[in-house]
Amino acid sequence: MTTRVGTLLVVLAYSAAVSGFPGDANAQVGAAIGIIGGSALLHKAGDEFRQSIDHARAAASSILVQANDLAKQRLDQIDEIANRTIDDMVGKSEAAATRILEDATKKVNDLEDKIVADVGRVMWKAECAGKRFVTTDLGTAIGGLGKVLGTNEIQLEPPVRVLKTPAWYTGCLWRCDPYLVTVNDEFGETYKTVKRLMEGAIADDQVTDDTPADNIVRTYEYLSTFAKRASCFYEGTEERYNRDSIDYQYKAHQWNNVVNVRL
Repeated sequence: MTTRVGTLLVVLAYSAAVSGFPGDANAQVGAAIGIIGGSALLHKAGDEFRQSIDHARAAASSILVQANDLAKQRLDQIDEIANRTIDDMVGKSEAAATRILEDATKKVNDLEDKIVADVGRVMWKAECAGKRFVTTDLGTAIGGLGKVLGTNEIQLEPPVRVLKTPAWYTGCLWRCDPYLVTVNDEFGETYKTVKRLMEGAIADDQVTDDTPADNIVRTYEYLSTFAKRASCFYEGTEERYNRDSIDYQYKAHQWNNVVNVRL
């Protein structure tokens, strides 16, 4: 059964709203806000708190396979903040509840920074084998994501080939392939090219109601893995790539939830 994008947009919004919290904590935050008063400021604080919880949980979940105990410890810490915040809001005024949510959001964001550092250490061992990649490690970096052609080109092998060679390209061979990427000496620039290319493949002008939702899930997963590999070129400054990887995995998880709900 193929799940199409056009039938899922409302479900996606719902999934994004409820996926982050354990159990019914999300609903409890909403209920507490409703009882207290529900002004725009309070709702804004609640939305920011829920979003911070979602992102922190996504970061911790990204290392469940490689560092299960550490990931579970971080998830427990996130849940503890969420549950304590709900308890603290009970019986409070609107202004007090808003401050509680704002303070809790800061705590979660601070914890997320620590989790991202955890992710960096875990990925350095799992993805990078504990060493900084250089150009000669390109085969290792691209393994499973494409083919290395010579010393300065890679042929991406995305899970779904959405982009096609333009019809007006005639008489050319593989060099017309939109997934052929020139490798820059600064691998971060190569990563930016791949990022633009793959994000463009699932951009609004490429996705229609008939696009299989699984295309989007697998593309985000591909980007998440590519970001992890890119981090291996930047020992000590890899955080931006790890954050990208976490963000792409979170988006893949959202869309995967939608597919599962639809099925």
